[in-house]
Amino acid sequence: MSKQATKSERESVKEVKLTMKKLLLIALSVILISALFIGSCAEPEKPAPTPAPAPAPAPEPKTGPEGQEYGGTMKFVRGQFPKVLGYPPEFAPGDSIAMLPVLERLAEWDEKGIMIPVLAESWETDPVNKTVTWHLREGVQFHDGTDWNAEACRWNFQMGIDTARLTDGQFVESLEVIDEYTIVMHVTFVSWMSIENFGLMVSISPTAFENAGATDEERIEWARMNPVGTGPFTVAVFQRDDFLRYEKNDNYWQEGMPYLDAMEVRFIPDTMVAAATMEAGEADVWTDASAIQMMLDLEEKGLDINWGPGMFYLLAFNSSDPESIFYDQKVRAAIEYAINRPALAEMLGYGQYEPLHQMASSIWPGYVEGYDPRPYNPDKARELLAEAGYPDGFKTTMMLTEMGMDTGSAIQAYLGEVGIEVDLDVADMGRYFGSVFGIGWDDMVLTASGINPSATDLFIHFGPSPMTFRTGNIWKSDEYLKLCEEALDSKYADAYEAIDKIRAAIRQGGEDAMIVPLYRTSSGQVMQTYVHSDYQLIHGIMWFSYDDWMEEH
Repeated sequence: MSKQATKSERESVKEVKLTMKKLLLIALSVILISALFIGSCAEPEKPAPTPAPAPAPAPEPKTGPEGQEYGGTMKFVRGQFPKVLGYPPEFAPGDSIAMLPVLERLAEWDEKGIMIPVLAESWETDPVNKTVTWHLREGVQFHDGTDWNAEACRWNFQMGIDTARLTDGQFVESLEVIDEYTIVMHVTFVSWMSIENFGLMVSISPTAFENAGATDEERIEWARMNPVGTGPFTVAVFQRDDFLRYEKNDNYWQEGMPYLDAMEVRFIPDTMVAAATMEAGEADVWTDASAIQMMLDLEEKGLDINWGPGMFYLLAFNSSDPESIFYDQKVRAAIEYAINRPALAEMLGYGQYEPLHQMASSIWPGYVEGYDPRPYNPDKARELLAEAGYPDGFKTTMMLTEMGMDTGSAIQAYLGEVGIEVDLDVADMGRYFGSVFGIGWDDMVLTASGINPSATDLFIHFGPSPMTFRTGNIWKSDEYLKLCEEALDSKYADAYEAIDKIRAAIRQGGEDAMIVPLYRTSSGQVMQTYVHSDYQLIHGIMWFSYDDWMEEH
């Protein structure tokens, strides 16, 4: 049984609880007052943070005198890749083109084919004393820090002469250094074309070459992969058949140039892959495009294209041999009448190829306006064949490569219509080039030549002493050769002064039916719309890379 609390006991308990409440309240008050006291002794309360200022606007891109923007790495795809970088005597065409940003010339063409100074400031010829004097640009250095001067120029000329790679070098008797920036060539023959040939020589650093090894073999081996020039760019990385990186030469002699920081090139020989790379925006430039339909498709999709002059396609004969059927001018003329060149150019070039009716295209300085000696006329072809003694036609062969099969098959069909049965002799590159530029060919050959803006290609390919078609297969009349020689008279300063003689030679070659001009192709550089470049517009060997730039993108 529980014990009941008395009244006095209940009141005592109540009193104890009351006392404990008071003590608890006092303790809480002390804690609160202490907290306030401690807080009042701490550092003053910091003000609310000031909002951070808005970020400063990005600086305006540095621009050139006409709004060109500096900086950036331009990314290229190419279907050809160099093998030799820094030893010009071993350059193939693809090597020399790839090194245009690195190795510079004495002079080069402008858009009209006139020679403009680069490492030379001026030059003059003296036909009486048979000299060419070069006045060189001062204040230029090679990438290794050594000076460009008359001795460096003499060394490079001599290297070209010793290796037989200086065009017209056979006419140079001696080289004389007059002072630090003047050199005189003593020659046996000089013409305006010789000046172009000498001026287009590229130069490397003699010091870098000489210091590269104890023997010429060691030096050449080193130079092949180490180009040391005066150009706006240097080669920073080279992986054969894969990747090439150029970097800006901060000591370039043209003030304010180049605009780009770097250029990178990927080797993509497959045209479909190259086109897809451009369409996907994974490259800025496709620099040696030749697939016309793909280029036109990319142009339709909004990309830009620099259309260049391309190549001069022709049919050449074994016409200098009196035993050859093509020794007869009427046979050659009949073949020219038999080929529908406008239709051929349209079929192959989708409107970008120019049909040819003379040994010059309409973009060439020596073009003869209105001259078309043999437009398409199969009946006239049959008539001439009958006059030549072949009323039923004849059988013959035409050498070509696999790349020329479309053209060759079309020509085969056209000649078949007038009774000429053509067997297509498809040669590998070794046999083809060995025949065309070496030992010669039997009947006909489908071939091509370059197109220069200065008219020099008339002489380089078809002149009295050609550099390319020098086998002797192509018959040339005395009248034609005389006009070519007169056009190269030293009294003319350039092709434009000699233009009447050049055009007379073109007309005479046409009357002789010396070759059958077929069509002019178009080369091209495909570019994203933010790229600014003039490459390919003048010629494939003219690349002013220091002037290339990109808009912000």
